[in-house]
Amino acid sequence: MSLQPYSVIFPEKEEPVMALQLDRKTGKIPKGAYGFIELYCTDKECDCRRTTLFVLNEKMQEKAVISLGFDPDDDMAGPFLDGFYTQSPYAGHLLDIFVELINDNPEFLDAMHRHYREVRTKVEGKKYRGKPFPKAGIYERYVTEPPELPGEFMDIMKVMGASGTKEVSRQKNTRAKQATTNGIRAFADRYFASRNQSRFDVHHAIQDDLRRYILDHETFALEISALLAELFSNESTDDNRIDAALRMLLDVLEILRVELERERSDSTEHMERLQNTLAQKIYVECGDTNLCAAVSYILLQSRVELLPVLHSANNQRLLLDAHSAGLRDSPPEEILDGMFKSIEDMGTDSPFEALENLLQILALGDPEMQTALCDNMLHADSKLVRDAAALMLLHPMPDVRLGVSRLLAADSSRITPETLRRLIITRNWFQDDIRKNIDQAVTHARRSRVECAQLSKSPATTVYASPVDGAFAQSFQVISPDGKGYFSCAILLKQGTGIADAFVIPLSTKNELNRFLDMMKQEGAFIESSPEYLDQRVCHGLAEGAMLGNAPIFWLAHVAELLGKDQWKAVPFDAKRELAVMRAELERKAPELLADKSRKKALKDSAEWCDEHHFANSWFEDNAEVDKVISAVFKKKRNKPDAEWSAMCAIIENVLEKRRAIWLERLVLNALWLKSAKRPPLPWHQMFHLAEAVADSAIPLAGIPLMESVAIQSLEAYLSRREDEGYW
Repeated sequence: MSLQPYSVIFPEKEEPVMALQLDRKTGKIPKGAYGFIELYCTDKECDCRRTTLFVLNEKMQEKAVISLGFDPDDDMAGPFLDGFYTQSPYAGHLLDIFVELINDNPEFLDAMHRHYREVRTKVEGKKYRGKPFPKAGIYERYVTEPPELPGEFMDIMKVMGASGTKEVSRQKNTRAKQATTNGIRAFADRYFASRNQSRFDVHHAIQDDLRRYILDHETFALEISALLAELFSNESTDDNRIDAALRMLLDVLEILRVELERERSDSTEHMERLQNTLAQKIYVECGDTNLCAAVSYILLQSRVELLPVLHSANNQRLLLDAHSAGLRDSPPEEILDGMFKSIEDMGTDSPFEALENLLQILALGDPEMQTALCDNMLHADSKLVRDAAALMLLHPMPDVRLGVSRLLAADSSRITPETLRRLIITRNWFQDDIRKNIDQAVTHARRSRVECAQLSKSPATTVYASPVDGAFAQSFQVISPDGKGYFSCAILLKQGTGIADAFVIPLSTKNELNRFLDMMKQEGAFIESSPEYLDQRVCHGLAEGAMLGNAPIFWLAHVAELLGKDQWKAVPFDAKRELAVMRAELERKAPELLADKSRKKALKDSAEWCDEHHFANSWFEDNAEVDKVISAVFKKKRNKPDAEWSAMCAIIENVLEKRRAIWLERLVLNALWLKSAKRPPLPWHQMFHLAEAVADSAIPLAGIPLMESVAIQSLEAYLSRREDEGYW
């Protein structure tokens, strides 16, 4: 019997996966998300009328394999745990929950019946003519024991297993072997096959395998470059395959960026290898304009630090493009007119979209060249071109931002009313030197009688906020009606960057909105928050970015316009000041919550937060320093029963204590997150008590239950990664 996941048989479909979200440990089942992946037989002329379901956790690990027949009176109808696969210790509990789900939700079983018919129709090449399935909901299903099979059958299966037919039960090892054999091309095929699949399908598993591959194979950069060049050179290539390969490149950059942040060995060498290879193979040797633009956009999206070799290669390509187009010796006015016309021909009236398209071509060029181009754009006849030029004030390169601000300060007489409004909205997003230039530009524009376009009135919105996670990132989604549909303004904050990203997501129908909200709650632990908390956190992000010399992405100005926000300005976050404000509020409104009894309860309960609450799932340390601390303990206490306990204590003492101020910030920010919520997962004063305990340097972190749980999660992350890497 050849089993294939439904989503692999029909990669073009976007079928939802039956899912289970446990916010706390249930029986023996750890908290977390579980997906039930349906597999169907693809043998011709087989009408087994059943499915096999793999139950996968968030790490794509198999925790149960369930066999289910669709005819309740069949001896093998089940459902039962399939004896041919290794089952987790809590597989039986997952089976019990599965039975409850299909009994309580007949639509799940109806969908499986439909999927079976679709698979048989595709395999046989004709409509399925089998007898109708029993109507879901009429029969109640019960857990059964696996059927007894003849001894001869079991002997045959053992022989087959010994000869290597247990691909599904050894899925992880098989994936790794295939990746090694077929290299990056195999990963691109898997990205293409998984393009419409949900989080419970193979994408996370692909990323894990991809990480191992690129860290183990020095050829990965050459393979990626060669594949991209091949795809773009073939005019018949499916756009979806190109998108899949580019998505893979973005994931590679993200993997290497994380490796750098965690100070892993060889991470710098891997990143340099990739950027040097892209510069030579994509920009210099290939030089395809569309490919270079696509790769430039991916590099900008990744927000990795770009090496000079990429800028140099991009400049060389631009010169070659100008020469091949016969423009190198053309008058500058003719070249600029052609560029301005190409901007107008992009088919958009949005300066934000126009600038995004322009940056795909130019963003890796010399700052001086880009600033000079902006100067010409600011004096163009086209309003669209002038508006796009002014938005270069939010360019990714600091030298370009400063140069553009000087241009605007010198002459802002031709800016549009919309640009004047954007200058006023964004002036407080920058450090002093740029802000002074903007103020001068605003003054000159008003003297030149440029009217300021009116800011739209703030629309009705619903704000959703994620917690501040282990990577110190936090996301917001701001939903607002838009005609018959909706839109969501997304904002991402990250420590070490400030405002890391911003964009707008159109949601055309109520159903699309509901699916989007379900996805947010499942994947990001979003809760409904308040506009005031959004404003507060955006101001924190702007302050951190300005302090680091960063600027938010130019799309944030569009988000501010849509939401009617002209009050966002850089306001530094001060954890101890916020703690004092929260304490004062409790003293006024609920002094009993400051009592010692309340404090002790919060500390005690915090021991379970990492297990019971989604917001603390990623609260652990994972970097080279942690690896060094744990390795030293294991080397000293090899094979001793207290080795893991000693490692946990070492993490608290040698890692967490050094990062005490960072953990204080995370706890205070999450206390504010809880405080802003309509229905918080736990009372905000409990997080406040934990933050106060961490703020008190007289209290050792080893005496705070939450921090012990964080150390345990850090150790578990280390052990899991070492197991994946084949160390034991």
